[in-house]
Amino acid sequence: MATIARGRPKTKFFPAEVPSPRRPRTTGLTHVLDRLVPQHDDELAYLAPYMDIMKTGWGLPVLLPRETLRARVKKWHDFGLEASTGGTLIEYAFTRDQVPKFLDEVREIGFDLVEISNGIIELSPAQIESLVSEARARSLDYLIEVGKKDTHYQLSIKETLAGIAHARSLKPRKVIVESRESGRGVGIFDSEGVIKWDWVRAILAEHPAEELIFEAPMESQQIQMIRELGADVNLGNVALRSVAPLATERLGLRGETFGEIRTVKGVSGPPAAKFLFFLLETYHGLDQTQLAQMSRLPRRTVQSALDSLRRQGLVQESVSLHDSRRREYRLA
Repeated sequence: MATIARGRPKTKFFPAEVPSPRRPRTTGLTHVLDRLVPQHDDELAYLAPYMDIMKTGWGLPVLLPRETLRARVKKWHDFGLEASTGGTLIEYAFTRDQVPKFLDEVREIGFDLVEISNGIIELSPAQIESLVSEARARSLDYLIEVGKKDTHYQLSIKETLAGIAHARSLKPRKVIVESRESGRGVGIFDSEGVIKWDWVRAILAEHPAEELIFEAPMESQQIQMIRELGADVNLGNVALRSVAPLATERLGLRGETFGEIRTVKGVSGPPAAKFLFFLLETYHGLDQTQLAQMSRLPRRTVQSALDSLRRQGLVQESVSLHDSRRREYRLA
């Protein structure tokens, strides 16, 4: 019978301190919504390693005196976080023909990032490009958000894909997929907050996950995104109260993700290859027709992605046990 070791353990179960994160991280970003709720520095000290960007959302910065706002941005910096404006402010500035003044003040106050969006007003591609040029001229880094805030006026999946493609062409830090702070009826979420996985699959079939931030304000949404897309998925509009739970989900320290976290760190190639890898992780033994139907990718794209996965030694082809005419694909 096995015996339990007595005496003092040789190693500690709990770490003496949390390892300092390498910033800026490129994946696994936690983009937090600052609602101007008072924060205690001792709490921020232990939460900060699990956060990356603090966005003072909506028009909230306008509510604070300049020096108060400057002190708040400095506090984020003291904890190793980057400070970002929300997209609403630049839209507000645009409608008042005050974009240069707004960006000058954003830079002077100390914000690291400016969010560029057209979630409320309509901006043409050329107007978005002009806003990007204005930010670049001031050495401001920027995020571009794609999506509409009005639940009654939403982009189609085709318009969303085109918006992401245009945003990526402008070389932002990341492209944000809009969901608002409610997480209902906007973007990849239906009116009940359920993830529209056909939209997510369509987006990831054309655009790399590491270049995107999916806004997912609900903890249930964050869990599902991590389970399906991996611990390194970039998530935005995270409430401060959800930072610690999200960190435990990323680490597989909660029941929902315990032993369930996926990873695609070893998968290279186009987004379609990574997406097919996800499908084959879940559904074992699929042929090209099934993969094309489930991914909604053209047959030629599926063939090319499978070729890439085979060359990497990640996927193997075999004859179906049920139909010798079919060729099935499984993870190697």
